[in-house]
Amino acid sequence: MRERSGVAHDRAVMPMRFGFADTLSGQLHFRACGAGPDIVLLPWLPASGRMYEHVMVHLARAGFRAIAFDIAGTGRSHKKCRNWTVQQYAQDVLEACGSLHTVPYTVVGGRFSASIAVEMLLAQPAQVTGAVLDGVLGLAPEEIRKISPPTAGLNPKLAGDGAWQAFPFETIVRTLKEWDPAFELTQETLPLVYEYVRDYLELGYDAIVAGAEADARKDKPAYDVLARLGEVSQRVLIMTSDADALTPAYNRALERARSSRGHKFAGSHPVLTPARAGEYAQTVVSFARR
Repeated sequence: MRERSGVAHDRAVMPMRFGFADTLSGQLHFRACGAGPDIVLLPWLPASGRMYEHVMVHLARAGFRAIAFDIAGTGRSHKKCRNWTVQQYAQDVLEACGSLHTVPYTVVGGRFSASIAVEMLLAQPAQVTGAVLDGVLGLAPEEIRKISPPTAGLNPKLAGDGAWQAFPFETIVRTLKEWDPAFELTQETLPLVYEYVRDYLELGYDAIVAGAEADARKDKPAYDVLARLGEVSQRVLIMTSDADALTPAYNRALERARSSRGHKFAGSHPVLTPARAGEYAQTVVSFARR
């Protein structure tokens, strides 16, 4: 989608900084905006922290320092994460946060990165004071089977029909439609697709093939985010939208978390729409200030 002039102006007033934070495994790439109490943002896979840029300027204007990481394996961050557990991803982010002196702070994560956020809460309760879980992977097996993975029927490997040439593009279009069923490929949304294609290609060939083959086998991680969420003592905001495929897990997550409240966005998810970035940011800000 085209960037609105207001957002461009905000970025001029609230400049985006880019850098690398040290961890024991390598470095995590990050973008930061603003000054004040920290809000750490973890993107939905396979996106990079870029997906939050239009939100970050609003967080900065509200008096926060917004820090969006490319988690290990994604974006420009290190790729030394083969076969990692959720706990290892979380530890990596915690180390990066420590190197940037981001304590105490609120963490925001969606889908797989919501699970990372849960592990961050459990590992360092004094530093990570609360979390916004933007879509929790708490679906039942029969619900998971109803969702066709973005790479279903596709293969990134060389094939006689040449379909591999369109694999990244088609995978991202399907991913965006999974995140927002109302998404349509148009001339206006084409730049957005290419931004996510760029993120996807940053995963690297081996990771892309491994992900596609895991989807084909319907392999699912043994990690139980709902069980782990039940062990969290800090405040948690559970978010979803009317169109979110993970909505069935919304009430389950609210029931498991000891100190939680929920927020459901009308229609599609605002984090995917630059025009609704302010709405998304305000919800996060209201929680972080409590």
